[in-house]
Amino acid sequence: MRPHEGHTPQAGFTVVELLITVIVSGLVAAATFTFFAGQQRVYEVQTKMVSVQQNVGMATEMLVRFVRASGNGMVGCVRTDGDEGGPDTGAPPPVGPALPLTAAPATGLRAYLAGTGVVRIPPVWITNGSNGAPDTLTVAFGNGSFGSWYDTEVGQSMPAAKPLDPLKWAAVPATLDNLFRVGEFVLVMDASSLPSRAAPLYNDRGCSLFAITSLDTGLDVIGRSTTSKWNPPSNTAGALMVPFSYDAGSAAGAIRHFGTLNWIRFAIQPGTDTTAPALTMQRLDQGTEPEVLSDGMVDLQVAYACDNSPNDGVLSEGPNKLADEWILNVTNDPVPVTCQKPEAIRLTLIARSLTPDVLLSQATGNKKPAVEDGKAGDVADQYRYRITTTTVFPRN
Repeated sequence: MRPHEGHTPQAGFTVVELLITVIVSGLVAAATFTFFAGQQRVYEVQTKMVSVQQNVGMATEMLVRFVRASGNGMVGCVRTDGDEGGPDTGAPPPVGPALPLTAAPATGLRAYLAGTGVVRIPPVWITNGSNGAPDTLTVAFGNGSFGSWYDTEVGQSMPAAKPLDPLKWAAVPATLDNLFRVGEFVLVMDASSLPSRAAPLYNDRGCSLFAITSLDTGLDVIGRSTTSKWNPPSNTAGALMVPFSYDAGSAAGAIRHFGTLNWIRFAIQPGTDTTAPALTMQRLDQGTEPEVLSDGMVDLQVAYACDNSPNDGVLSEGPNKLADEWILNVTNDPVPVTCQKPEAIRLTLIARSLTPDVLLSQATGNKKPAVEDGKAGDVADQYRYRITTTTVFPRN
């Protein structure tokens, strides 16, 4: 039978044609693999950075919330400006040793804490890390307080060095049994705005913190049993809590409902071989150990400002950061005694990816950046970093 025209039994691919086909197919496959490998790397990097951004965003939001509330219920007690005449002269700045509990010069609410003794609870306390290390930030505030100068007058004078003597509120203008609550806190304070006390106490408004353990609404008496770790076991043990008498009448002594106490410390926990660095949150009021708030945080830097020189409504920050109105924003920044109550607090967090990026380009120059008076990383690494900075204006 005659073969079909144009088709022979010997038709097919030559060796050269096969080689060309194989080479082209290999090039296409290699290009496709390279493209998808690149896309996978971009995806992995973006996933890491999204996680870092979420961690640092959540941590920043938490810090802002607590700093903004700092000092709530403490008006008239420490670093006050209730009369808009400026902070009390001689009050110390809000920066000092790592443990402000018994630090001198003492500042903050007086309180008794079992196992420690008489302590001080400041509204804001910054511990500047030495040699550029991370800072530590401690804030305190009450929930449920009015924020007024005083809630009611002392109904019976409270003698000096007698913290366990009866604490009575004035029956006029009205009883406050619906305000004070067992399990919360009460402040006893000097309601006088005049510096009538002898030095060095005349700059201290005299606020002492007690836990409410019972209420006698018939006698208008607040019970402060020694069963609470926040009440002294005896008058002797808590004598420093009442350095002078809180007098009844003429608004010399006052009682304030403080509500629940929130006393919180934020700090950076260094990483180990098996754990990432983290921002921790420690409830000093509850006596708990630090808990991880956000993983991947390698640095916390805190700067603060007061509108002092001149008082023009602007918190200046210029090239000479040693002389501007921001403190702790540059290495060796002096801490002025004229800025006791910060008008603004600037929080800077540095976060890093939880795992290194082995393909990070220019890794020889990659390290933790320096911010404020913080120090840059000592050695290069392959982590990716993100910085977030926010300024908070405390309400109290």
